Amino acid sequence: MPAFFEETVPRGDRIDVRRIWTCPTNPEELGFYGAEQVFVVEREVKPKCPGVKASCEKNYAVSSRKPLPDREQNAAQLLATYRGHWSIENKSHYRRDRSYDEDRNPTRNHNAARVFTAFKQVAIFLCEEGAHKPDNEREQTLPELHRFCSINGIDTAISWIKGHKHPIKD
Repeated sequence: MPAFFEETVPRGDRIDVRRIWTCPTNPEELGFYGAEQVFVVEREVKPKCPGVKASCEKNYAVSSRKPLPDREQNAAQLLATYRGHWSIENKSHYRRDRSYDEDRNPTRNHNAARVFTAFKQVAIFLCEEGAHKPDNEREQTLPELHRFCSINGIDTAISWIKGHKHPIKD
């Protein structure tokens, strides 16, 4: 019998209900190296107001994390870990897509696309570190970093990348 856990999170215009079912397994049984658990995460969106679409999606996954003795606590912790992974992924993708319109990038060469993505990630990192020395939190944005680089020239950015000049300490 699978372990089960459910959490309900009210949002502004919707209610998110997340459910997880977990089952212990082993690599021999599953034929998947390192497998300790298999699980299903279901996310149901219940609208509170018109304009929000109801939805229900299921994701299947394998984990190398050893199950905890308390089955419900294990399911709750696995759901938190699963959600934490996606919050990092979504944060990174969201910033790249909103700032650089990455989903509509016309680059067809896979290596060039990887290089562009790496430079975009460097720019995001420099922005988060305050490399352009923002005066307040409002100025700690990618457009402000781009403005700073435009005003100070490409040489400033290249110095940062080469490590000749520390963007924060100099």
